[in-house]
Amino acid sequence: MTLQLKINRLLFSGILLATSSTCTLANDNPSASETATKQQGSGLVARPSLFTKRFEADKELADNTFAITQFRRNYFLPYTYVDNPNALGNAALTEDNIDNKEAKFQISIKLPLYTRNESAEGVYFGFTLTSFWQLYNTEVSKPFRETNYEPEIFYQWNTDIKLLGIDFNALQLGFNHMSNGQSEERSRSWNRIMLTSLFSDADDIYYLRTWYRIPEDAKTSPTDTAGDDNPRITHYFGRVELGYGTRVNDFGIFARLRNNLEFDDNRGSIELSLSYPVSPRYEVVLQYFSGYGDSLIDYNRRQNRIGLGFQLAAF
Repeated sequence: MTLQLKINRLLFSGILLATSSTCTLANDNPSASETATKQQGSGLVARPSLFTKRFEADKELADNTFAITQFRRNYFLPYTYVDNPNALGNAALTEDNIDNKEAKFQISIKLPLYTRNESAEGVYFGFTLTSFWQLYNTEVSKPFRETNYEPEIFYQWNTDIKLLGIDFNALQLGFNHMSNGQSEERSRSWNRIMLTSLFSDADDIYYLRTWYRIPEDAKTSPTDTAGDDNPRITHYFGRVELGYGTRVNDFGIFARLRNNLEFDDNRGSIELSLSYPVSPRYEVVLQYFSGYGDSLIDYNRRQNRIGLGFQLAAF
């Protein structure tokens, strides 16, 4: 077993355990929901919006020095099928021995660096790891084909704006770095300034995210460490992202759409997830992806992927 495989397994196990325990505190604490619930003059109870409940839980956990909370979705898909995997991400893989079946998992956490008194508004550090594991490829000792690391720092402004029954909950502005930790021709990385708007009501969540890529000079050769690792990545990965989540009875539905906003050569991706709770903490999830940007090594390579696994409850 390779050193990289051992490190990724340990990282996955350790962070998932820590994340699941702290996220359970946030999701299972009834006082957060009770605090956010308001009594209207008509006698009707107005249910708090989903992000309002999440921010109340974040505020309570901020008093715990050792607390970390869920940032983006956390999931483990032990089986996925992808139709066009890129073998470039690992030296042991070739177009002849790469397997279309692989595991995929994502771990995403955030830590408050500074928050205002009695508020979830402030500066946060977020970290997301997404890994693609050739778990069923016994021919080349089950390597990790690609791992993407995404640290970011951002400021969150909480708002109190309500329009047509939807809460405009927060605005986030920050710096995002995304890399696959490789070098030379396998290297992929880019830096962005990101702006995200968060909206929700009692049953749905919405977000709109856009970014500006910090420019890099072109490479003078394939081994140039200072040049652009992924030319025209915004053309494939996109310039804007729209997310929507809701629940229909016990089923959770989440959709994510990215687009480059180019009318003459439009590209992007769509991801759909259908989940069902098996406990207050975990859900079974079926995930489908189609388009560009499934991973950094595949940023300019169209993929279709379907996978089955489990995730931490996100909303």
